[in-house]
Amino acid sequence: MELVAIILVNALMLYLSIGFFFAIPFVIGGVQKIDKGAAGSSWFFRVLIFPGVMAFWPFLLKKWIKARKHD
Repeated sequence: MELVAIILVNALMLYLSIGFFFAIPFVIGGVQKIDKGAAGSSWFFRVLIFPGVMAFWPFLLKKWIKARKHD
C-alpha cells in the first residue's frame, strides 16, 4: 500500500511540475490567445489564474494549440 501512495504522490508532483512550467508562458501570452477578453489584463489576474492553469494544463494546452492554428 505504501508503494502505491509513493507512486501516486510522484505522479501528482510530475503533473504539477509540468503544469508549473506550462503556466509561466501561458499566463504571459497564451491566455490572451484563447480568451480575447484577457488581452490587456492585469498581473493580479494572471497571478490569480496561475494555480488553475497548473491544474488544467492539458486542457488549456489543447485549446492554445487550436487557437494558434486559427491565427
